Amino acid sequence: MILFEIIAWLCCFYLVFPLGSGLFAVLGKKEALDEKSYVADFACIITVYKEKDIAWPLVRALLKQDHPSFKVYLVADGIDEDFEAKVQDQRLKIFQPRPFLNSKVASIALALEKMDHGHSHVVIFDPDNLVPAHFLRVIDRYHANGFQAVQGKRIAKNTEGTYAALDALGEYYYDFAVRNVPYLLGSSSTIAGSGMSLEIGLYRENIAGEMQVLEEKGVVVAEDKSLQLQLVERGIRIAYAGAAVLFDEKITAATQIGRQRGRWLNSFFGQLPASLRLLGKGLVSLDWNRIYFALMVAMPPMVILVGISGLMALLALWVNVSYFFLLVGCMVLFALGFLTLLAFNHSPPEVLRAIPKIPLFVWGQLSGMLHIRKANKDFMATTHQEITEIEPLWAKRKEEFSYLENWWK
Repeated sequence: MILFEIIAWLCCFYLVFPLGSGLFAVLGKKEALDEKSYVADFACIITVYKEKDIAWPLVRALLKQDHPSFKVYLVADGIDEDFEAKVQDQRLKIFQPRPFLNSKVASIALALEKMDHGHSHVVIFDPDNLVPAHFLRVIDRYHANGFQAVQGKRIAKNTEGTYAALDALGEYYYDFAVRNVPYLLGSSSTIAGSGMSLEIGLYRENIAGEMQVLEEKGVVVAEDKSLQLQLVERGIRIAYAGAAVLFDEKITAATQIGRQRGRWLNSFFGQLPASLRLLGKGLVSLDWNRIYFALMVAMPPMVILVGISGLMALLALWVNVSYFFLLVGCMVLFALGFLTLLAFNHSPPEVLRAIPKIPLFVWGQLSGMLHIRKANKDFMATTHQEITEIEPLWAKRKEEFSYLENWWK
C-alpha cells in the first residue's frame, strides 16, 4: 500500500508539474537583457554522417549571418567518396576524417582540435538545421549579458504529413515546457542537441570527457543530456534565447519513430541517476537552479508517465478508490497543460490539427522501447529527406514568429 501511494503521488506531481510551472512562468516577472556590443567569436560546427548533400543549405544560411565574427566548420564523416565543396568561402573549413569516426562526439572533437584559434564560443548544429540571419546575433546578446551557455529556439522545419506534424507537436510543446519555462522561472533551459552555444573552454572540457566514454563503451548516446547536467551541477545557468529561431527536420515516417524514441528513452534512463544526484545536491545547497532543473529532467517521458498513471488509476479501483479520482483528475490537468503550453508557444494550426492523431505516435514510441538496449551499442543516426533553403522557408514561416520581431531589429 505504501509503495502504491508513493508511485501514485509521484505520478500526480509530474502530471500537474508542466501546467503549474507554465502558469507561474507566464504570470511571473520577465528577465530583461541589457543592450551590449558583440562579445563572441563563434565557431559553428556542423556534423554530417553519411549524407553528403543535406548540410549545404545550412552552410549557406550560416554564411549569411549578420554577426561580424564567426567561422563554419563542417565535419563530413562516413562518406566514401571525396566530399566536394558546393560552397566556396574563406569562412568555411571542411574536414573529412579517415578512417571514419562513426560518432558525433568524435566529429565535434576533431573540429575543436583543428579549428582556428581565437574563437570564444562554439555553436553546434545538426546538418538538417536551418537558421535565419539573426540567429548568432541574438545568441550573442545573451553571452554579452554574462551567460556562458545558451540554447536557441529549436522548432519544426517541416510540418506537412501526419508524422511530421506529430513530431512537430512534441517539439513545440517541449520547446516551451523544458526550455522556456525553466529559464523564465530562474532555472536553466534544457539543451536540445543543436542550436546551443557554449564558451569554448567549457565545451572542450566536456567533449574530452565524452571522448573517454566513447573509448570505454564504443558509443555515446546522449552527449547533450550529460552536458546540461554537468553545467547545472557546476552552478552554470543555461539561458534560453527564444528569438534565436532554429529549424530542425521532423520525422516523416512511422519507421523512424522507434529508432529516434529508442535513443531518447535510453538517454533518459541512462541519465536518471545523475539527475537524482543533482537533485540531492540542490536540496543540500538550497540551489533553485539545481532543484528545479533536476526535477524537470527526471520527469518521465509522456508515454511512460501517462501509461503508468493510467495503470495506477485502474489498480486504485481495487486498492483505494479515492486515488482513482485523484489520478484521473491529474491526468485531465496534464492534458489541459499540454494544450495550454502549446497555445503559449504560438503553435501553428497545422500542428494543432495533428492532436487527434497522437495515438499513432504513442504506438511508435512504445515500439521505441524495443530499441533502448540497441542504443547502447548503435549510434542509431536519423536519416534526413527535407532539403530546402532558408529564404523560402523563412518567407513562409516568418509571420509565425512575429511576436519576436523586436529582437531581430
